[in-house]
Amino acid sequence: MQYFTDTGAWIALADKKDQHHQNAKEAYDVILSQNISLITTDYVFDETVTWLRYKIGHGIATDWGQKLLSSCMIEIVQIHDTYLRLAWDIFQKYSDQKFSFTDCTSFAVMKELGLDTAFGFDDHFRIMELILTPSLSNKKK
Repeated sequence: MQYFTDTGAWIALADKKDQHHQNAKEAYDVILSQNISLITTDYVFDETVTWLRYKIGHGIATDWGQKLLSSCMIEIVQIHDTYLRLAWDIFQKYSDQKFSFTDCTSFAVMKELGLDTAFGFDDHFRIMELILTPSLSNKKK
């Protein structure tokens, strides 16, 4: 089994002050215990380490970047031409939504790889009729 992992999950795991930190840790422990592999993209990697660099510091950004790059449980998919064009189609089609282009690349990768579950906290995945874990619908945000 594989889950796509969004920027918000990586940030919540790295930043102990993040509102979703505890939920992310608990979900990540379950993911590890069930041997679920994680897929992310180079765009999500970029967003994550850039956010960590500017909001927390260079040290935590490089530590997390190295963890993501060296983990055997995480596959970082490169956004090549096929994904880029599909993402662009999604970006254009959903003009009524405030999807970032990075979100659209994530949706494109999930569609092409047949993934239906994202580890993260961005409700945009639900708008695209994807499963978002951990489910916070019954928890305080």
